[in-house]
Amino acid sequence: MTRRRALWTMSVALALAVPVLSLVAPASRFSDTPQTQATGPVIRLVYRALQPGEPMIVFLETDGTAKSASVTFLGRTVDLRPAPGGRSDFAFLGIDLQAKPGSYTMIVKVRKAGGTIETIRKELLVSPKEFPFTKLQFKREYVTPPASARERIKREAELVALATSVVTPEWLGDGPFALPHDAPSWSNFGQRRLNNNVLESVHSGLDIRVPFGERIGAANAGTVVLASDLYLGGKTVIVDHGLGVFSSYGHMSKLLVKRGEAVKKGAAIGLCGSTGRSTGPHLHWSIKIFNARVDPEAMLRLPLEK
Repeated sequence: MTRRRALWTMSVALALAVPVLSLVAPASRFSDTPQTQATGPVIRLVYRALQPGEPMIVFLETDGTAKSASVTFLGRTVDLRPAPGGRSDFAFLGIDLQAKPGSYTMIVKVRKAGGTIETIRKELLVSPKEFPFTKLQFKREYVTPPASARERIKREAELVALATSVVTPEWLGDGPFALPHDAPSWSNFGQRRLNNNVLESVHSGLDIRVPFGERIGAANAGTVVLASDLYLGGKTVIVDHGLGVFSSYGHMSKLLVKRGEAVKKGAAIGLCGSTGRSTGPHLHWSIKIFNARVDPEAMLRLPLEK
């Protein structure tokens, strides 16, 4: 197959990115000769929507000619790694919840045998998304903390940033993501908040109405990179799932795991509570892909094999 045909096959497949759980047509559909099956690698995007706060997966379905690949989007370059099942390589990307709508270029570079590199560019349009607004009342010290608390908040923010700065170069998860608890949620990801009428913040997670003291399960398999009592987040656990994906569980009453511990999907990591800046018992569940804050409900729908 000529280089031109491989590029054409991949670029058209990239253009036909589809919503989560839909199927992408086989490579033969994109061949420049309809009667002949295309044999070049195919790039496939899977996402719920191209909007702020949305995760996506980039799949490279190889034909044996691609040795490695990377994808660049929104200022970050990520190497694709072997996906579960061994039939493709993949990488996670996220559109931060405060990303500006507009057209952004995705660049995929495929390194082939012999050292040649094929580059595919595709413009992706991130459309606007409206998030809800609410007013909340907290104890004064959690909205206008004293100087000593502000120092603690700064140190803890640095601790969280450090814990999530190291990217494990392999997927640690076990199939698709699952809810940490089956209680109903408020679906308040991205909510803009006016706290005590003086502080505006953006809610970067999902609040689940878990009763006090009930067990919280890990949303997927991974390694605990933080288990600590934070001023704002309360008793918090952060799990590294590999490839830049981290899940966080806040406001718990008790921690059941320690940093460095490997956890299976569904394993109990803590008990629900109302520690930190909280108005009552609930679980604050959030997910980051690298530094992008994404909607946990969207992560539940991403198709991941065991």
